Amino acid sequence: MNVFSYVLAQDSVNEEPELTPDKFVIEDNVGEAIHIHYRNLRIEMSVSDFDTFATNVENAIQSIDNGNS
Repeated sequence: MNVFSYVLAQDSVNEEPELTPDKFVIEDNVGEAIHIHYRNLRIEMSVSDFDTFATNVENAIQSIDNGNS
């Protein structure tokens, strides 16, 4: 854990965003980058980073299913 942290911005958000409240899409930009769209959020990562992310999510789901923390 860092000794110092600074809040750069803080605000409250609506439970349901005004735009695309039910959008969830994962796009492959032809091997160049992966885009994850969730509601109004867009995350872009390399294919390698996405593979790591997907593996970590899968491992986390398995840990939860097995009752581990």
